[in-house]
Amino acid sequence: MKLTPFLRIALAVTAAASLIAGLTGGLARLGVVAPVGDTADMHGAIMASGFFGTLISLERAVADGRLAALLVPAMSAAGAVLLLSGYAEATAPLFLIAGLGLTMLTGLATWKLPTLFTGLMTAAAALWPLGTLYWMLGRTLPEVGYVWLGFLILTVVAERIELSRLLRPTLAARALLVLLVALFALALGLGQPWNGSMLLSVALAGIALWLLREDIALRTVRTKGFARFSALLLISGYGWLIVAAACLTLLPPGETLYGHDAAIHAIAVGFILSMVFAHAPIILPAVTGAPVRYVPILYLPAILLQLAIGLRIVFDAMDATERLYCPAWLTIVAIVAYVALLLGTMAVRPKAIRAQ
Repeated sequence: MKLTPFLRIALAVTAAASLIAGLTGGLARLGVVAPVGDTADMHGAIMASGFFGTLISLERAVADGRLAALLVPAMSAAGAVLLLSGYAEATAPLFLIAGLGLTMLTGLATWKLPTLFTGLMTAAAALWPLGTLYWMLGRTLPEVGYVWLGFLILTVVAERIELSRLLRPTLAARALLVLLVALFALALGLGQPWNGSMLLSVALAGIALWLLREDIALRTVRTKGFARFSALLLISGYGWLIVAAACLTLLPPGETLYGHDAAIHAIAVGFILSMVFAHAPIILPAVTGAPVRYVPILYLPAILLQLAIGLRIVFDAMDATERLYCPAWLTIVAIVAYVALLLGTMAVRPKAIRAQ
């Protein structure tokens, strides 16, 4: 039985509501707006599990094609609703179940088709419930935040391998990536970057450099249209991942609060959101059926996003925390503009399409 468009859209809307709440919570943490419920304290959980967890689970459920697979993003969405309703203590078990469900979905895919892509998707998915379990056992959100970010980072790596299959990395390149991912997971397991950060920094930089070397983006950046737009965002994202690795080394989060802010936002905004901007015109139609498309004006919010994270890193390096509201607002403007422009492409269709 196929997933209905209504259920897909309902879950996507829940993920979008989590995004709005997470961004609002981020502003509240900076004292820019008044906090609404627990959104300020739960900013990381809302973004990692409520938004990205639900969205990634929905994408995997659509790829699986069975109605039962929809239970995974539904469980994550239920956790997001409870979290946004102020029942924070009841959300962790739901996110844990959703994470285990996603790991099972990707694990089954790996069993059926044992490839580097499916294996990495499974490894990525396993980090989501691992971080949630740490949270349930009493670790703070900043401590588990990097484990959740690991879930997102490895998911992106796996997606890029799937979308860049034409390059077909050599056996040596694939072995190197497996080694880097193993070191990355080991560093997280050792409690880095809070208990030292060198291993995590090296693994993160290595993964970024591997992507720069093997990704088809280095070829498509010389083309035109959406391919060039996407490639520029991908390359920018890999660059921010290297910046994050440098921040982990030069400004260890365990020693400097602004070092943590710089590193985690270089990953979450610079890398992850750049990936979202690069893939949204492909993923949204596949997941929700929304007929969005690329238009050149999407460069505007994409540039604003890069400017926002650049300013944030500079202000963190200067320890000018009182100025962080500026890049925070700029990030929100970039996201809102990007979403609005994408939705606008649904209403304004090219003449060639309207004539069909």
